[in-house]
Amino acid sequence: MYFLFRILLILFIGTNLSCSTKKTLLPRPPLTDLQTKFETKCQKDYKLNVITRMVGKTFWIYAPTPNPLFDFAAETPSPADPLKKPAKYDLLYINGNFKDNAFNFEYDVLPKIKSDLSSEGIRNEGTDYFNKLYNNLFTAITETMMDPKTPVSFVVMAITDIKKGIEARYTFYLEDYRMASVEGIPYDEFNKRVLQESKGSTSYIGDEIGQHLEYNDIKMPDFLAKQMVSRIRFKFTQSDFPPQENYEEAIIGIIADTTRYYHFKSFKELRTDDIRTKKKMIFTPKQLDFFGEDKPKTDNLKSNGKLIHIIFEEGKTTIKDQ
Repeated sequence: MYFLFRILLILFIGTNLSCSTKKTLLPRPPLTDLQTKFETKCQKDYKLNVITRMVGKTFWIYAPTPNPLFDFAAETPSPADPLKKPAKYDLLYINGNFKDNAFNFEYDVLPKIKSDLSSEGIRNEGTDYFNKLYNNLFTAITETMMDPKTPVSFVVMAITDIKKGIEARYTFYLEDYRMASVEGIPYDEFNKRVLQESKGSTSYIGDEIGQHLEYNDIKMPDFLAKQMVSRIRFKFTQSDFPPQENYEEAIIGIIADTTRYYHFKSFKELRTDDIRTKKKMIFTPKQLDFFGEDKPKTDNLKSNGKLIHIIFEEGKTTIKDQ
């Protein structure tokens, strides 16, 4: 049985509908056996003309279509969840990257003064065609890449409406999908691990071969940094349990937990920058053991090093050790 995952759709608010000069596409490298197997599977079983590329250990899938991907529908009213806690903070901005062997995050958070619980009664959802295409691609992945010996670490799946210039892109760690397929992780957790983007550009229109894509080999630390940003946004804007007291601790905890989920220890430190309060903090990997919902048991923790607070106030730098 194949697993049909709930699709978390991203609203097209502030979508960048930009014009860009089409670049010259390099000749397509010879297909690997895996690419041939996957493309043949899609064509034979689903009549899908997809284009694939292998870049390092990243498997790229381009699925162009003239059919619409998204549509609007009336939202079914639902009673308020008595267990859901109201948000106390607004996340105005969050960005993160991996550079100089460190995770770097900056954010802007404000106390929420008033919550708008009203709804316009409209939601954005995938069309029936999109949902079918999405599931068919995942089924093809299931039938061609489940062998642990498959030389693929990451999959990038770009589904593009080449008539309107709209694209939905999904990037995920293949081992996460294998685990979800055998219920090693819940479906909701798998969805949190998938990087989901919706973009629009006139350069997508008529692009049947994927020349607008910038093919690259996804690296684990870069993938984790983007996933951390996505998880933090979810925690503040969609979770039933948004941060209630110390929002900084919630942000640091999400970052720490994400490194644990992937057993990732190949970094020197975490640097955070609260751009509103001018508060900057640095954490070593060992200090992150004290943060997160899935942190190690207290009995197993021993403090090594210092928690360093670098605070800028009135042009002066104050360093506080803890």
